[in-house]
Amino acid sequence: MRCIVTDVNERIEKMLERADYLRESIDFLQRFIVKSMQKEAEGYGLTVPQIRVIAEIVKNKTTSIKQLTYNLKMTQSSVSDIVERLIGKGILEKTPNPKDKRSVVITLTKNAEEGINKKDYTHLNQMINGALDQLNADEQEIVLKGMQLLVGVVKEKMKSEGMNYNESFDVMLFPTENNKQ
Repeated sequence: MRCIVTDVNERIEKMLERADYLRESIDFLQRFIVKSMQKEAEGYGLTVPQIRVIAEIVKNKTTSIKQLTYNLKMTQSSVSDIVERLIGKGILEKTPNPKDKRSVVITLTKNAEEGINKKDYTHLNQMINGALDQLNADEQEIVLKGMQLLVGVVKEKMKSEGMNYNESFDVMLFPTENNKQ
């Protein structure tokens, strides 16, 4: 009896270690992506928070300070400052909200929208490919298959729990049937 309990405890411990490793690995990869985005953003004279605001507006087409504050989990004063800086750079514009004269609608300028539509993930893809190039072809395939499996089961888990995995900007980077590149 004691042997069975020990075996079960060891299995649980290994599962927890794997979960910790996966969580830490995902966190590390997220930091790599953010650092890569930061490096590219600096080339355009932008900060990561500014990029986050722009991405949220790209996703929703129009928005408000209140909605940006809620969606980005930032303070209203921070969002307002970022929006004002981006307006100053000619990236965003504010117009009166036709439905509520007390508020404004924030959108991309036409020039910014055209520039963003031409933009792709070339820089980020180059960073990732640079890391993958350190592996041989078989190892690269293992990484790809592993990521496909993990993302697939996470999507299924989210679906089974009533979550929409396309809701957030962060997961829009994963190709679906509607946005495969």
